[in-house]
Amino acid sequence: MKNIFLIITFLSLFSILAQEKTGKFSTEIQKFVQTLELKHAHCGISVRELISGKEVVNFHANNSFAPASNLKLLYTLAAIDKLGKDFHYKTRLLYSGEITDGILNGDLVFQPSGDPSFASIRMKEDLEKQLASIVASIKKKGIKQVKGKLVMELNGWRYPLPGSIPIEDVGNYYGTGAWDFNFNDNRLDVYLQRSEQENQPTTILKIYPQVKGVKYINKVKTAAAGTGDESYVYAAPFDDERYILGTIPVGIKTFKVKAGMPNPPLSFLKILRDKLLASGVSIEGIQIKNTRGDYSHQIWQYTSRPLLDIVKTTNDYSMNHFSEALAWTLIQGDEPADGYLDKQKIHSFFTPYGFAEADIEDGSGLAPDNLVEPAQMTQFLSLMNKKLGKKLLLDILPYGAVDGYAKYFLRNNRWQTRVWVKSGSVSKVRNYTGVFRAKSGKYYAFSVMTNFFTGKHKDVRKSIEKLLVGFMQAL
Repeated sequence: MKNIFLIITFLSLFSILAQEKTGKFSTEIQKFVQTLELKHAHCGISVRELISGKEVVNFHANNSFAPASNLKLLYTLAAIDKLGKDFHYKTRLLYSGEITDGILNGDLVFQPSGDPSFASIRMKEDLEKQLASIVASIKKKGIKQVKGKLVMELNGWRYPLPGSIPIEDVGNYYGTGAWDFNFNDNRLDVYLQRSEQENQPTTILKIYPQVKGVKYINKVKTAAAGTGDESYVYAAPFDDERYILGTIPVGIKTFKVKAGMPNPPLSFLKILRDKLLASGVSIEGIQIKNTRGDYSHQIWQYTSRPLLDIVKTTNDYSMNHFSEALAWTLIQGDEPADGYLDKQKIHSFFTPYGFAEADIEDGSGLAPDNLVEPAQMTQFLSLMNKKLGKKLLLDILPYGAVDGYAKYFLRNNRWQTRVWVKSGSVSKVRNYTGVFRAKSGKYYAFSVMTNFFTGKHKDVRKSIEKLLVGFMQAL
């Protein structure tokens, strides 16, 4: 038994040593993993020549890590690879029956295509303008009364999130998942009146957009100044009753909580019906259908901006429901949905991209059960450089000096202009994956993943920044 134990120990040690390729960076990496905030963490580092694909640094890079939003790189880059940068989503409004003397003897029918960007706040679109455009198009047809219903025809029935998403995320704007129809970034803004005193209740002043039939139970209290938004909305995707718990800092100004939109397809129909009634167009009711029909009459169509704009926004601002929508488009395609997005289909889709041994649970990285290797991420970037070309690859990645949240990485550091990077963070997870241009002028793919750290996120970020600058200076 002792001999067997020694053999197992030796093989385990050999496996660990075999995957480490630190070279001249051994001292810097050891300092990195021994910093106060990371000394108890799991860390993985991979640096790879972008063009040749040769890995020059591997520190536990073949171990599995929770990627958080680094996972969005898989979907955004694969979407451009499979669909092309000029792909557009389309949302159509059609009608059944005939229009006679201002009366539509039939239904008004929306047929969406899974577009995440319709009336998107992040993409600077205006919900009210979109609603006005739809109403104007209906009235232009001479319709004053609809004898039928306002209908949303979805491509099957989908549950918009994997079951492993934490419950405290699901009711919030960033955790709504992707539906066949999305709007306003699937977000409701709840405006709270707060007190200047701590531990006092808050009051809901208004909600926008207002969706009838949704009940909010507000239990949010005030906390010390500077504590930030620690409020969470608790609700399942189809719930009409939502609980707001937690704290917001004391103050005299109104405080905005970003809640998740309950059932976006149904909520949109409710809002549009009210707009139609207010404009003088009567309609009998609303309905959700999970099948699609064929109609010869079209009233209105929305065409999204090019896919390149959507994927850039997804990466720049880590838009969860954008990335989840790309996942449904890539994995499900035109096949009608029937529940969750199938994990086996996800695995099969990404196996040719080098992720045969990864565990991919969702489309955004929000699920804590996702597992990928840093070495897989850098290998993937090298592959996508070959498939898309460096110019397009770097255009899709957030540029350190300019784009979205990447502006905060290496801020006020002269090396910032040499980095294209996607961050990924959830509780006790902080990762950065992307491309840098080294002092030599050569381009390298990199992935630094840290899981289970006990320090503060900003301190982990600073440690990763310092390590990465060392790589850039030396290579």
